[in-house]
Amino acid sequence: MSTTTAATTSRHLNRLAVAKSPYLLQHAENPVDWYEWGPEAFKKAKEEDKPIFLSVGYSACHWCHVLAHESFEDEVTAKLMNQHYVNIKVDREERPDVDRLYMTFLQSMSGGGGWPMSVWLTPDLHPFFAGTYFPKGRFRDILSKLAELWKDDHDRVVASGKSVIEQLQAASKMAPSDSPISISSSASTILAYLTRRYDSINGGFGGAPKFPSPAQTTHFLARYAALKLTNSETDRDTREKAKKARDMAVTTMLKIWGGGIRDVVGGGFARYSVDERWHVPHFEKMLYDQAQLLTTSLELSLLLPSSSPNCSTLHAIAANILTYTARDLLSPEGGFYSAEDADSLPALPESSARVIGEKRQKKEGAFYVWTSQELDDILGKEWAEVFGYHFGVKLGGNVDPEVDREGHLTGQNVLYTAHSVEETAKKFNIASIEEVQIMLDGCLSMLMVYRDEHRPRPGLDDKVLTCWNGLMISALSKASEVLPSYEKRAIELAENAAAFIHKHLYDSTTGELRRSYREGPGPQGQADDYAFLIQGLLDLYEANGKEEYVVWAVKLQEKMDELFYDGSEEEGGGYYASAPDEHVLIRMKDAQDGAEPSAVSVTLYNLQRLAHFAEDRHAEYQAKADSILRSNSQLLEHAPFALATTVSAGMVADSGYRQYIVSGAPSDPHTQRLLAGIRKAPILNRVLIHVNPDDPPKELAKLNGTIKSLLDGLKKDEKPNVRVCENFTCGLPVYDVMEFEEGLPKVGV
Repeated sequence: MSTTTAATTSRHLNRLAVAKSPYLLQHAENPVDWYEWGPEAFKKAKEEDKPIFLSVGYSACHWCHVLAHESFEDEVTAKLMNQHYVNIKVDREERPDVDRLYMTFLQSMSGGGGWPMSVWLTPDLHPFFAGTYFPKGRFRDILSKLAELWKDDHDRVVASGKSVIEQLQAASKMAPSDSPISISSSASTILAYLTRRYDSINGGFGGAPKFPSPAQTTHFLARYAALKLTNSETDRDTREKAKKARDMAVTTMLKIWGGGIRDVVGGGFARYSVDERWHVPHFEKMLYDQAQLLTTSLELSLLLPSSSPNCSTLHAIAANILTYTARDLLSPEGGFYSAEDADSLPALPESSARVIGEKRQKKEGAFYVWTSQELDDILGKEWAEVFGYHFGVKLGGNVDPEVDREGHLTGQNVLYTAHSVEETAKKFNIASIEEVQIMLDGCLSMLMVYRDEHRPRPGLDDKVLTCWNGLMISALSKASEVLPSYEKRAIELAENAAAFIHKHLYDSTTGELRRSYREGPGPQGQADDYAFLIQGLLDLYEANGKEEYVVWAVKLQEKMDELFYDGSEEEGGGYYASAPDEHVLIRMKDAQDGAEPSAVSVTLYNLQRLAHFAEDRHAEYQAKADSILRSNSQLLEHAPFALATTVSAGMVADSGYRQYIVSGAPSDPHTQRLLAGIRKAPILNRVLIHVNPDDPPKELAKLNGTIKSLLDGLKKDEKPNVRVCENFTCGLPVYDVMEFEEGLPKVGV
């Protein structure tokens, strides 16, 4: 290496080496002259009149790695980039506001999107070309042609970019529809849409690739089913549709569980499957998927008889996720890390001397897949035969080359449930399925030990995101209520995650959140950080009865309203999804669900619930909730399937929220039985309020006149009881557990 090249590489290393994002750090040694998103890069672009190349991705993304290896690590390509562009790297998980704006442009231009996202901007940050992954030759060609276009037709490119921003600004100011909002009609449209797209053979919706996407699919179906099946006034036709909705969601979850998208050996779920059978995944594991699948499995389990096999499987899914996240994604201080990578280094052969000094390339799925010979060697021939039949192992590998574009999985097996335990027992003439299950569990334990001892682990994205931790706090809170044997562990994990956020990501003097933590707090919080954490805190309060969580949620909603609420009636009000930033040219109001529910839709849920927790502010919260529906009325009318979570929240509100006020010491068995009755019923419209006579909720009483009145007349020696309140009118206290449970909503036959 020449002195000049060495100095250049050192300079590049130093610039991204100070980043906190694991994704940016992955590019610290590229020969590309990368900048972080910020004034330094923008100033350089304007001073040198160079277009900007913006590359957006995330650390666990497989195709981001492919683009990096092919192009960003290539000296010739890097020279082109450095000569003609100011190059900016963005972690989409740290800066969703940047990602959201330019992804909207990409989707409008091409009809699709994804990561890595490659966008070319003018120095004024106006986009004029975009795409996702480009092979090296194509990428170089685009770099050269766009550089020529900038030089030869500069003014037209600038005008085009300015026009794009003006169009996006106009689109972001969609006026409310004049038609009245019908949540019932929107829900029926979504159900019909999902029914048409449902894959009755493999589960899921649509063809390959398949994403779990609970917010858009199974979560909506579970909530639709719960509301319709527990309503005694539901007509026969709607009840049948609700059963179909439940069954589509349950079958999808069971098919996901049986597929290779589940890490059969170590637990947890990959981000998506490249085929329609959930067999071959892209192997990255994201915290937000674990949280949402955990929540969905628990909510669906409440719609089935507790003795049914499907209910048991849904509980197994939940336990599997909880075990995985607590083992592999939990930081020492209690926050949850963001993701595990898709790629990892292949294991060294037993005789590794011959490869010392050679550079090994990471391969997708290397940590997770197995050859038939490996399984024979680790498990022994006899057990490997039984194991291989059950989990679909083939001598030459079980991955279709059509879904393995890079050939990383040639000769490998992605484990999936090819045959049931009963079929396996019959195949090998084994007397009992219990014996087969013990054998399979033993094999899985052996493979996990082998994998951990002999294979390099995938990279860990060890930043803690407020928003995704909020989702996990919600999921863990629900697990503590629903999942047998996990109550104490799930609550402990949820409380520790909340404590981590309070300590590292919350400023109690300003009330503001930071988005991420890694070696210190990261950028300012976005709307989803507030929304998901508020939801998590409300769920945690309902699960453990500690009023500090609901009081914190109220404070966070105040700050969110201050930072994100748009009170302009002209555009219908509503909430921005992005924090204010002079360099993000458009503050989006994006209520559309994606891999996660939108911040706006979760805020709708939160406002509706807070209106009953802090009922003295009911009018204020309700007005803001109404503005969310009003500002999204056109989409609700014409494309409600893009707003499934918003519609879910609207359905719950239309059913009418109920306050369940449980008075009694938490340790009293009678109190526990009353709480258990509430928790085993699928009550989506509940607001569960705890009143402990020994430690009354005095702060909550300042926000809730009903609770204040109750505390004023509270008798310490009164037997535990529950009051059910609707429309802020409470019934008499019920003391008898059986009498109380008899009146709770039930799914019915």
